[in-house]
Amino acid sequence: MARGLTYADAVRLLGGGESRIVTALDRLTGGLLLAATGGGSTFALSLFDAKGELFRHGHDLIRDLVAKKRGLGRTDRTELLAAAQRVLVVTAFFEVVAEVDLPFDVRELRIGKAEQVAMAGGDPSAAPLLVQGLTATDVPLITPARPYEHLLGDVMLFDRKLSRELVRFISGLAVWDRLSTTDQDRLTDTLLEPVPRAATRRFEEYLQRLAGEFPELGFWVDRIDHQATRAEILEIRTGLAGLQRFLDEMAARQVPDDRRAALSRHYRARLGRPLSESGDAPAGMVIPTLQGAYVNPRYRKEFAVHADKLTSESWWEEVVPVRDDLQETLIGHLTAPDATRAPLLLLGQPGSGKSVLTQVLAGRLPANDFMVVRVVLRETPADADLQGQIEYAVRDATGETMSWPELARTAGGALPVVILDGFDELLQATGVNQSDYLQQVVRFQERESDQGRPVAFIVTSRTAVADRARIPPGGVVAIRLEPFSDGQVGQWLHTWNTSNSAYLASRGLRPLPAATALAHDALARQPLLLLMLALYDADTNALQNGDATLDLAELYERLLYRFAGREVGKTERGLSEQAFTEAVDEELLRLSITAFAMFNRGRQWTTEQELTDDLAALFPDRPGRPDAGFKARITPGQAVIGRFFFVHQSQAPTQETRLSTYEFLHATFGEFLVARLVVRELTELARATLARSRHVVVDDAFLRALISYAPLTVREPIVDFLAQLLSRVADEIRRAMGDFVLGCFHTALEPHDGHSAYRPVRQTVTAHHAVYMANTLFLTTVIKGSVTGSELFPGEGDPVGPWWRCARLMQSQLHRSGWSSLIGAIRVNRIRAAHGTRDVRLSSPAPTLTLEHFSASWTFDHRPDITNFAFPGVGEMRASAQFVCDETEDVLLHALAPMNREGYAGYDFDTTTFVKVGDDRYVSITHALLNLWNRRPDAHDGDSDSLVEAYETCFNFVGEYFVLYALLRQLAAEAPLLPRGWRATVVERFATDIKDAKHLHPWARKAFYDIDVDFLNEDQS
Repeated sequence: MARGLTYADAVRLLGGGESRIVTALDRLTGGLLLAATGGGSTFALSLFDAKGELFRHGHDLIRDLVAKKRGLGRTDRTELLAAAQRVLVVTAFFEVVAEVDLPFDVRELRIGKAEQVAMAGGDPSAAPLLVQGLTATDVPLITPARPYEHLLGDVMLFDRKLSRELVRFISGLAVWDRLSTTDQDRLTDTLLEPVPRAATRRFEEYLQRLAGEFPELGFWVDRIDHQATRAEILEIRTGLAGLQRFLDEMAARQVPDDRRAALSRHYRARLGRPLSESGDAPAGMVIPTLQGAYVNPRYRKEFAVHADKLTSESWWEEVVPVRDDLQETLIGHLTAPDATRAPLLLLGQPGSGKSVLTQVLAGRLPANDFMVVRVVLRETPADADLQGQIEYAVRDATGETMSWPELARTAGGALPVVILDGFDELLQATGVNQSDYLQQVVRFQERESDQGRPVAFIVTSRTAVADRARIPPGGVVAIRLEPFSDGQVGQWLHTWNTSNSAYLASRGLRPLPAATALAHDALARQPLLLLMLALYDADTNALQNGDATLDLAELYERLLYRFAGREVGKTERGLSEQAFTEAVDEELLRLSITAFAMFNRGRQWTTEQELTDDLAALFPDRPGRPDAGFKARITPGQAVIGRFFFVHQSQAPTQETRLSTYEFLHATFGEFLVARLVVRELTELARATLARSRHVVVDDAFLRALISYAPLTVREPIVDFLAQLLSRVADEIRRAMGDFVLGCFHTALEPHDGHSAYRPVRQTVTAHHAVYMANTLFLTTVIKGSVTGSELFPGEGDPVGPWWRCARLMQSQLHRSGWSSLIGAIRVNRIRAAHGTRDVRLSSPAPTLTLEHFSASWTFDHRPDITNFAFPGVGEMRASAQFVCDETEDVLLHALAPMNREGYAGYDFDTTTFVKVGDDRYVSITHALLNLWNRRPDAHDGDSDSLVEAYETCFNFVGEYFVLYALLRQLAAEAPLLPRGWRATVVERFATDIKDAKHLHPWARKAFYDIDVDFLNEDQS
């Protein structure tokens, strides 16, 4: 399909290539208008003649299209509908033009011989410029990619352009010169204003009539114009059945060839199979079929031109509204011309149902009108090009080997639709930059269109990596799947409970109510995780019988323990109760190592090789188990997570091997497992500490290896899970745990070689120790509730000094997100110890941050009887900021810069001079002036006390010349707000300083305008 069509192109496409109008347009655009042709006269007359061929022929073409609609395949039907729209745009315009009340006889539009000769000679000023609007300008097309209102605006602009060219055309004819100026202005105004508006409205009327014959047009405009059709589709809320019913009704009357039928059979067979084919269901339980249980999801849709926005949760949630008409959107997209120009991008979180949606869509599209190829990228060769991946998928689905061009040529009038499922998996599994992947798709579409084989593409990806592929220059339509609503959770559970009514009744179990599932919001709203909850509850009603106060950590513990127990029971039968418990704990331990493999690498996924390496480094004495039979020996990584359906595996085969990555279906599974393993290890270490003899050292090497690469605080759910898990630890164990981890902090900077083979990321020695220090500090505070600097640095006379060095070390080595999360999780308060020395108290969970008043005696460790002092620090502060390039210091010095003056041998005592103004309250001149400038009393209530107090504080610094100058300027502006009596005392206190500085007198007169001051009066005289 061409990317743009002119009016003349559209007429030809609809079969009107032999019309006299097209012939005339061809001659006019060739610049060969001779007197003998008469083409110009015919064309000009037709513009204003209600019986003219221009618009009569347009309606004839539309009627012919309607008559043959049932014989059209999807590709031809879409292309002809696009052409029909463009013809209607032009037809509507000239019909309105023909209704204009002309101030002359229409027959006077005939072009005379002189004008014909001028145009034949190539005089551009005499050429009918209007022809350019019909032969060289693309006519706007209504498509679902953009809002209908915006596209109508494009039609209006097109009509206005035609109107301007029409005015220029008429003004070049002899009849124009015979009109009066008033008639010329009236005709111009009519053609430029009312005509485009009326033409756009008429086009809308014609478009609605055409949509009555071709219902897909109602979905192109993305409006609620066809209430009955849309209501019928919305009523069918499962399995995209409404989409199939609608497309079946308008599908072409043709029988698909064998290859297209084979593909269709393959995808339709999946609809009748269980929703999940993981084999996790107990005997007798029924997993509903895909077509019966799939709930049509809610979504957000936006036309995207920049990939970075697609990963922004705030952008989606604040800018793009939630919708529930996905079937209609898919119908509109797949029947519109834009589908073959750029891919549709389908985004969602893990477990949101992207892949399942593509399975349902592939099974629902009718083979009469569509030829679907679903490419599961994790199962196709990652090193193959796009065409190779498609051909691999065709062979996998049908068993036949065929080239893409060969297959595409058999499509007939059906539209090929290629679904590329799992762009994110291709990225993760290969680690190869695929930033131009969507552009590769567009280039493929362009090539196929040039060869007469237009093809539509749908690409799915996890939202978090959507910005890893550049958006093609023309932009793409992006759809993001949304979590289930309350009603959708209830709908899904109704299907589940109905399907399993016999199973539940036979075991005396209750159906799972939606309210119970929704109590666990984070899980219930994702389709696959909701299935997990249902499976969990179907085994003894565990979810319903749980404690009403069950927190998320306990729920996750029970869920994961039960699923791990089920896997152990499948492979290791006949275990004693103790052996069974140990086997389950071993499964969960290895799953936790998987979680740390992701967490310590700063990702939500890990590769199979990375996990295998981690397991080998942490458990060198526990090799991976071999499989029996002819299967290849599986890796430890495969052994750990190949059995859990809540772990998503991405694969990308290459010629030599199959690259795999793993990811939890919900990030909180991994975050819980990280917290669980930390608490498990600390509990065992605490017990060992309580049981050990005096001379036995408890080794924390395993825990140290795990928590030396990423701050635990960087993931807020880990912090929450730790608090919940620790709340269930016995007091004695918790106290021992706190003492042990405090001891770990004491030795955090000492060398340690345990588990040296475990290196999930490259890291400096300094960063390794700093991260471990940050984690032991956080764990100490969260376990103990609070800890002082004296406890952190025992034996130090002033613990603030080592705390400062410790904090700076962590700040320098942690990434910004790690540092920000640490200072957000731990609150530091400045205190005095019982014997008067300064100290700090760290607490967690961190209470709301309240900034303490500046205490010079604490900060500088001064005696409280010192009344003023200067901290010679501005020069040093500047040098320090310049040296370390610290952003915070740069920002603060930038704010202080207007207050600083050069001098005093490199020191600025103005900014760093402190004066005592109360009990242990010191202020600097900078603080005093900024406080004054930010005080604005309400002139209506007369409250000036706070302003007076601010001035009085500043008066402590009047010894500096610029201070008095600044205060008088301020006082001059605020004099009416301040008491006269107080201002009289001010002038009395500083009379000598003001009198000797003549340049201060203008400000003083304004500040003391209502006070009799002798030396100011003398100036006036």
